[in-house]
Amino acid sequence: MIQTPSHQRIAEVRSRVNRACDAIRKGNWICIAEDQAGSDAVWAVMASHDMSADRMNELVGVAGGIIAPTVIEEQADDLDLPALRRRRAQANTPQYAVSVEAAQGVSTGISASDRALTVAVLAQPGVTEQDLVRPGHIMPIRIPKLGCLRRPYGPEAAHDLVSLAGLTGGAALSHVITGTEELTTAGAVDFANRAEVPLVYVSDIILLRSLDEELVELLEEGEVAAEDGRIRVQVWRTRHDGACHVALARGDLNSQEAPLVRIHSQCLTGDVLHSHRCDCGAQLHEALRRIEQGGEGVLIYLAQEGRGIGLVGKIKAYGLQDGGMDTVDANIELGYAADQRDYAVAAQILLRLGLGSVRLLTNNPDKVQAMERLGVEIQQRLPLILPSTSHNRVYLATKKARLGHLL
Repeated sequence: MIQTPSHQRIAEVRSRVNRACDAIRKGNWICIAEDQAGSDAVWAVMASHDMSADRMNELVGVAGGIIAPTVIEEQADDLDLPALRRRRAQANTPQYAVSVEAAQGVSTGISASDRALTVAVLAQPGVTEQDLVRPGHIMPIRIPKLGCLRRPYGPEAAHDLVSLAGLTGGAALSHVITGTEELTTAGAVDFANRAEVPLVYVSDIILLRSLDEELVELLEEGEVAAEDGRIRVQVWRTRHDGACHVALARGDLNSQEAPLVRIHSQCLTGDVLHSHRCDCGAQLHEALRRIEQGGEGVLIYLAQEGRGIGLVGKIKAYGLQDGGMDTVDANIELGYAADQRDYAVAAQILLRLGLGSVRLLTNNPDKVQAMERLGVEIQQRLPLILPSTSHNRVYLATKKARLGHLL
């Protein structure tokens, strides 16, 4: 039986988000507080499309930090605004791009009117690379297409909130600085109350988007005869990028309050070639065995090769690892995050299957947190630990030490 957040909680979240959207549409600023593990920044946010000198000064006055507009990654690439490479950056570090300025209508670029113009130009639907010059005094923040469903932090939530308000052009935002330090989520309510502005949490926007948007569509389903019985196969496609993901199900998924679930990211080298570099293939087969042993359950097979960097990126990372880097540093050296996976697709597939409460086979606490903020209750985390080998011992140690896996 599907279990979703209570009607009361959903109503409270909708009320907060609607109030914030109303303020954004009127050209006012609002607060967004981060409430994910290891992330507790507070942001002051406005819409970018009608930014003016007065609004820029207001935002600077209330926040005290650097004002940055949000730009979707694909648009940033079209505008030749690559990401700044920062070694060993934290997962919640904003994805800043190179600095930029409007090509026309600015003087030194530092005044409120100059910075406001640059923000407004970036927000225009038809902006081109020729409308901008580099370097400048504005550093945009690159936002993934899935927004806070991909990265659950303030800039992504701000960009999504502007879209929820029915506006285009993204958000302009700044960390809130009080005294000499950044305001944390613990002080967000008092700050917003004193300023008499709406406050929303990143989890609010994640929840509403997860409930209201259809990220996936079911393309086809059927059965295959496996060595240990018949498996139902469903092929799901994500609407935003056309990628196909697979759900492998056994038994009656509604016979238990919380069926067994494994969310497995595609690994050609481990799952098919049985590479000794990782434990992916062994985890895949052990998860299928335990689902078969229990009589019912589902394995979601996500098209997220190489922790989301793709097959080409993974093979490049292998070359760096052969030169002495670990799996995390190799990803960062190539310009990727340590782990680029997202679980919004998996959550929506499970909810579409009627599975709002599950027992999850995983060693990754980030996966548990991601599923719960996306509306899937994790009733129990079950470890999936297999014996290490001389080939993957360093890899597993890195996952434990640097990615927080419970091994």
